[in-house]
Order: sequence, then structure tokens, then C-alpha cells
Amino acid sequence: MTKSVKHTLHVMLLSGSFWIALSGYGAFIVTMITDFGYSATTASAIMTVMSVVAFAVQPVTGYLCDNYFSQRTVFVTLACFAIPLCLFLQTSMVSLPMLVAVMFLLTVTFRQIPGLIDSWIVRMQKDDPDLNYGWCRGTASLTYAASAMVMGRITAAFGHHTRLIITAMFIACTIVVALTLQDKKTERKEEVPAPVRKLSTKETFRIMLGNTTYLLLLVMAFVIFLGQTSTETFLPTLVKEMGGDSGFVGTMFSIVAFSEVPAMFLVARVLKRVKAKYVLTFAACMYLLRMVLTFFAKDLAFLVAVQALQGLSYAVFWPACMNYVREITEERVRSTSVMTFSSVTLGASGILGNAAGTLILSLTDNVRAVFIFTSCMVLVSLFISFYGYVKKIWK
Repeated sequence: MTKSVKHTLHVMLLSGSFWIALSGYGAFIVTMITDFGYSATTASAIMTVMSVVAFAVQPVTGYLCDNYFSQRTVFVTLACFAIPLCLFLQTSMVSLPMLVAVMFLLTVTFRQIPGLIDSWIVRMQKDDPDLNYGWCRGTASLTYAASAMVMGRITAAFGHHTRLIITAMFIACTIVVALTLQDKKTERKEEVPAPVRKLSTKETFRIMLGNTTYLLLLVMAFVIFLGQTSTETFLPTLVKEMGGDSGFVGTMFSIVAFSEVPAMFLVARVLKRVKAKYVLTFAACMYLLRMVLTFFAKDLAFLVAVQALQGLSYAVFWPACMNYVREITEERVRSTSVMTFSSVTLGASGILGNAAGTLILSLTDNVRAVFIFTSCMVLVSLFISFYGYVKKIWK
């Protein structure tokens, strides 16, 4: 077994243990809020606020990692603060201001870690190009899908607090794994390089936003994720309209998560043979096919089968994006670039996509109309991709 494979397995352990912990919080927080007597509207409003917080905080964390602290230091620090917050979450449910405060801190410390892990992996790939991002991200999807089902049964049997204790235990496991994870750069015992001048915030964002290829990718991904997040939010409504229950919704999302795994495990090999720009365009086409078929789905079996296209859309698109960001950005602003990308695509797109979907549903009272919107967004992203070819912006 090569050192790169061992390194990849170590990072897979970090990613897997973290996403088990994340499923214990993220997959059940809305249910937990409503179970403690708050309305669905209140829960939705809180989650929207937290999305804004996640959007704002990730570029800041990326800037700190580029200029002041290592990803390991930030990861361990945030995770240490997340443990007591997670254990205190149920107690905070007695008061809305206290609940919002605790969730705000959990968003700052815990919910932004996926972007931090992505930026850490991209940084490690500088010293170990054979470190396989797809395997790491595929492990995250696999463990999240499996643990969400287990965490649901634990919650039904023992309550929310038991699940939160288990979540805190897995956060502690990720800290241990992070502390034992060494980059190849550390192992080689190289001479300490001369200090590099730290970039100001203005310089960092000027360099990052002056990269036209990065900007094009960011805009394309932002538009695609307007459709992606709307689909995730309103798909359960469509399922229930077609006669499915909550159990069916849970099974469907587990299938979606499991469908990501094979593609994520294989995408690194594909990217060695096919340029990332072509892989991104292919994934956008699969997104469009998924959205259109979802709109036309007439029965639940067909609807579930269509969602398996997540394995050829998101599961291909996201690893290709991370690979491409690493290729096209300067090392001194790379962490900021990765976490800004995560913030815009998983944060801003989520806020605007859900707002647009809610507006469409309120105006039309037809959930299928939302999927016309998602299809149009993906189609726009394809036009953006083709524009990049015509103007020779893609590298």
C-alpha cells in the first residue's frame, strides 16, 4: 500500500466520522425544533438565518487559513467548541432567543466544517497529488446516508438528547483523527521557508475575483445549485402529493445519497483522462435530465429512479469543481477560494433557491411549477458553460 493510499484512507476516516456527526445534527434539526413546540414557519425562518450565517462566515475562515492558521488548527478549534454546544442544544429549546444563539454558534463552529475539510484536502493535494478527493467525498456520502437511518431509529427509541450525545462523541472522534493526520509536507522535514507576506483582505479578494475562469465556474455552480437546493427542499412535497409518506421520503433521500458513492469513487480516474471543463458540462446535462424527468414523473417508482441521477450530476459535478478550483487558483488564496465557492453554492444558492421555490409555490399552488424553475436554472448554467467555450475562458 502506497503512502498516498494510506493518506487517502486517513482522510476518508476524517471525512466519514465527521459526516456521521453532521447527520446527527443537520438531518434532524428541523424535526427537533418542531418536536419541541415551535411552528414549521419558525423552523424555516431559523434555518434561513443560519444559511445566511454560513454564507458569511466561510470566506472569513478561508482567509484565516490562507494567512494565519493551518486548516488542522482551525478544524480542531471549531470542533472542540462544537461538542458542548451540541450537548446544550436540547436545553436551549426552552427559549427561542437561546435556541437561536446556540444554533448560531453551531453554524459558525460545526456547519461550516464541510467547506473547511474540502479546503484542507485541496491544500494537502499540493504535497500529495495522488490524494483522492473523490474517495474522501464519496465516503462522506456513504456514511451520511447510512448514519441518518440509524440516527433516526435511535431518536425514535431514545429521544433527541441521546442522538446529540452520540453526535458529540463522533465530533470527538474527528478531533482525534485530525490530530493524527499529517501532511506529506510535514513528513519530509523540509527546511522552514522564509516568511511570506500576508495578504490583506482586499488583496485576497482582488486576486480571487480577478480570476475570470474561477468567476465563470462560481457563477455556473451558483445557478446550478439554485436548482439543486430547490429540488431537495420541494421534492418531499411532490412525493406526498403523489401519495408517498415520510418514510418513503427518508428512503428516497437515502437512495439519493447512496447513488453518489460509485461516481465519487471513480471521478478521480475520469478527471485524469478528461478535462474538468468537459466533466462539468456533462454533469450539468445530467442535472437538466434529472430536473425535466422529475417534472414529468407520474408515479413514485419512476420519481425515485430519476433521483438516482444524482450519481451522475451532483456526485460528478462537485468533485470536478473542487479539482478545477485547485487547478485554476493561486495557492496563496486557495483556501479562501474553496470556502467562498462552498459559501456561494451551498449558502447563497440555498437561500435564494428556497425563496424562489416558496414564491412559485405560493403563486401557483402547484409544486411541479418549482421544477420548471429548477430546469430553467440548469439550462442557464449550460449556456454559461457554452459561453466559456466560445470566449475561451475555460482552461
